[in-house]
Amino acid sequence: MQKDQPVPDVSLPPSFESLAHLAGEWAYATESARREKRATSSMPVLNEYYNLVGPLVPAIADHLDTFAVSTPLPEPERRLFQLAQMYMEVAWAVEFVGEPEEPGQVPRQRWHIHDID
Repeated sequence: MQKDQPVPDVSLPPSFESLAHLAGEWAYATESARREKRATSSMPVLNEYYNLVGPLVPAIADHLDTFAVSTPLPEPERRLFQLAQMYMEVAWAVEFVGEPEEPGQVPRQRWHIHDID
């Protein structure tokens, strides 16, 4: 699997199974992939994601906070974290810009975000 592809397994921790239908399309492992997803999605689609995930963000943070930072997250939690990361990407467009990309910015095709392993 390429790093910029959605995660194929959609299982999430039991308390967050209501979001499992989003994981296959929205749980990306890299910032570049999340940025591309935001930029190429319509505002109605971004708003829908924002409204579905947003109310659960505090509970997601509380759940993930129970895991040590020094060890890798179990796969369901990793996907949940990626959905939360995508929420932060989407929130920027929904709350501040009002469109998938900020007008007048450098075209995203010219950006290269380096992944840190």
